[in-house]
Amino acid sequence: MKTSNTRRNSFLQVFSRINGRTGLPVMILVCSLCFSKLKSQNCNLCSIPSFPSLTLYQAFQTGHGMGFGVEAGTWNKDAGKFSYFMGTSVVWAENNYTNVKTSSSQNQILLGFYLKGQYKLTKHLYVVAAPGIVNLSYFEVQTGLRYVVPVTKVIGIGIEPAYAFYQKQFLVNANLHFALR
Repeated sequence: MKTSNTRRNSFLQVFSRINGRTGLPVMILVCSLCFSKLKSQNCNLCSIPSFPSLTLYQAFQTGHGMGFGVEAGTWNKDAGKFSYFMGTSVVWAENNYTNVKTSSSQNQILLGFYLKGQYKLTKHLYVVAAPGIVNLSYFEVQTGLRYVVPVTKVIGIGIEPAYAFYQKQFLVNANLHFALR
């Protein structure tokens, strides 16, 4: 019995904090508009259409040099704003002494595995975040922007400036996207 009174009192507290004369009619209007919009959509618009994609990219990093990477995932079309990918990248440092192997040679190659999420801001501009593991030794998070220009229906090119928080370095990826339909 006590829990039902507490639950009822919490609902009453929420409604008492809303101004009874203006807040409640505004809430009812907003809820009815949302419901009518959902009810007017047909079944094709209720699901988020997406397509599988493959991205190849050339990576340039301030502290290390250059490398390459590949990612695959699901790219949502206009109905969905969030897409996700899984990928790997290899970035190596430019070494002037290529014939000399030192104890720090293993630290000059960065092998990363990551999950990337992107959120659509405008037609061609996205915000990306990619948490992942580098050299199987530390956790890295990269955030940035992705700008993609479609060349054909299945190929797009893009640029992705980002910042790696653990390494405290900027990086730029030149992307080539393929839609796998």
